[in-house]
Amino acid sequence: MARRSFGSTWWGAAWLDALEKRALADPNRLPRGRTYARQDRVVDLELSPGLVQARVWGSDRYATQLSVRLLSDAEWDRVLEMVMAQAANAAALLSGEVPKAIGDLVLPDKGDLSPDCSCPDGAEPCKHAAALCYVVADLLDEDPFALMTLRGRGRDEVLAEIRQRRAEALGGEVGAPSDLPRGPDPGVPASAAFKRTDHEAAPSRPAPRLPSDSYRLGAVAPADSGIDPDALESLVNDAADRAWRMLANGDASGLSASPGNDVVRRAARVDNAERDQIAEVTGLDAGELAAAAAAWRVGGQAGYRVSRGRWLPTGREMQPGVDTLGETAKVRANTVAAGGMQLRLDETDRSWWRFDADDSLGWVLVAGPAAEPTDLID
Repeated sequence: MARRSFGSTWWGAAWLDALEKRALADPNRLPRGRTYARQDRVVDLELSPGLVQARVWGSDRYATQLSVRLLSDAEWDRVLEMVMAQAANAAALLSGEVPKAIGDLVLPDKGDLSPDCSCPDGAEPCKHAAALCYVVADLLDEDPFALMTLRGRGRDEVLAEIRQRRAEALGGEVGAPSDLPRGPDPGVPASAAFKRTDHEAAPSRPAPRLPSDSYRLGAVAPADSGIDPDALESLVNDAADRAWRMLANGDASGLSASPGNDVVRRAARVDNAERDQIAEVTGLDAGELAAAAAAWRVGGQAGYRVSRGRWLPTGREMQPGVDTLGETAKVRANTVAAGGMQLRLDETDRSWWRFDADDSLGWVLVAGPAAEPTDLID
């Protein structure tokens, strides 16, 4: 099965943005390269500091590589300073994510990427090098430290430097090689904290990982309290998960969301039984809530918005969807459908989303967003 899209994480998507908008000169080969990548024509991929290389099948098998400019020591100092500036940055990096604070520092800019290929095509990039760039986005999704390696320093080196700087900031020795210093934060007396100026403040410890186990209530509510312990535990776990995402990822709290949107968000992260209970309590149709929750799981609030929104684009705007699904496709408002598949165009950013027909739920969101509807086809 061919891939539907590339760049499922924010940094993978940002890599592609650098490819498509900033880093390479000739965008004409990108659509063909994306198709090659979706068809798994990129093989024998190897990544090392400043270089990623592979063989790409076209009319022949070509040796293809992408050179990435290494960061200077001064640039690495800026990256590490940003990581150390907030505990959330270090926590995100240790949990396998690229903190957004360092995104602009480590992602390539114009002139940072240099493709090369043994094929006769003189374009920069050729479709084989473009295919390699798209596959690299998948690699970065799986291992964000691959981006660090491409910029010149691998995982162990980056973490060792963070440990060293952490120890120096705390006035101690370098900690164990496998992690940042552990243990409870001894804290600061209130009187000392009040007197201390901002420049004397020591950096905070990174937040711990959110435990995989659910939180259990330490007390039992009285029988006549009207409190459902299971429902309360579910809310506690939801609050803990939301707080962690705010700390580790910089996500918004979502507290400003409308009640309707928050109901769908909650329904998207619980099992079927609890979702049906939410439908019963709120008076919503269980099937409609299930479809809305599915849309939220795929695309978050944007996916849910697209699943509900209808608007009237021009025929020219809908033509890519028609070309993708063929002559039998039927266009209605911002949707084009054929067989059991429907493509929808989002009014907000003109991205495409794919819905599949479900006998009980109707059209259910399964993929998106994508700049081109062809990227949503298996």
